[in-house]
Amino acid sequence: MNRYIVEISALLYVETINDPETLANNLVSQLEELAASSQHLLDYELTPHPLPGNDDDELPDGRDKVNVA
Repeated sequence: MNRYIVEISALLYVETINDPETLANNLVSQLEELAASSQHLLDYELTPHPLPGNDDDELPDGRDKVNVA
């Protein structure tokens, strides 16, 4: 079996109804899954940067959360 340390650098555009903390936790979980376990995820830095115009009462498609049927 061959072993490697893999360094990944990426910027992702993500549309979600989740808050930044939940988004970060979800992405870390996906990285752990890719790495086979949390022990294999040696180091990471994940920082969500909210885009201008984000509104806590708005869905990613622009609809108002409060009035969605």
